[in-house]
Amino acid sequence: MKKGGSKQKRTRETSKRSGAPRTPPKAANPLIVSRKAEGRGKAKSSRTSPSKTAKAKPAQARPQPPVSRKPTPEEIAHRNMLAQFEGALKLFSGNQFAKARSIFERLMGAAAPDLAQRALVYLNICNQRLARPTVQFKTAEDHYNYAVQIANRGNLEEAEEHLKKALKLAPTCDYIHYALASTSALRENAEEAMAHLKEAIQLNGQNRYLAQNDPDFSSLSEDPRFTELLYPERPF
Repeated sequence: MKKGGSKQKRTRETSKRSGAPRTPPKAANPLIVSRKAEGRGKAKSSRTSPSKTAKAKPAQARPQPPVSRKPTPEEIAHRNMLAQFEGALKLFSGNQFAKARSIFERLMGAAAPDLAQRALVYLNICNQRLARPTVQFKTAEDHYNYAVQIANRGNLEEAEEHLKKALKLAPTCDYIHYALASTSALRENAEEAMAHLKEAIQLNGQNRYLAQNDPDFSSLSEDPRFTELLYPERPF
């Protein structure tokens, strides 16, 4: 009995030291638990599902590179005709009318209508130029007369060439020197004009008086060498 009493006493003392007995925890409400679980599931699905629900953006079309194609036989032939036409124009500009005419004639039968029409225009000009009688240059006088003729038409470059040929055949002919002086002056070549005019005056003094009233030398009127040559008696 003592032992039992002492045991009960120790039990009560122990309970007093430890305080009031704890109440057992309440059982979780199953409805609240299920709602929390459902909320966590929704949050998880909302974090993981955007890739599924979002609409995919349409891919932008990349610009396609230009497709290169080979020229057709007709295009190649037309290019060749244009090249021949340009070559004929160069011959025409160089006064090679016979060679140019043969090309224009060939283009007349093979080229496109617009190119053939242009070739016809130049073909007619070639025929006109080639129909002129050929001048036979045998003497200095032939070159001189022809040079004066074409110089009056404004072809000074060719006129000067024939005058130089005439001068080679007759280097002491004063009127050839005078003609070369006037032609050089018209072409604004003062050095050659002064040289030939000085030679023409030395060979024939009358050329000094001709030059004083010749409008061909108007480009030299401000040159003191020209004034001294034409008016040697004036004091300067």
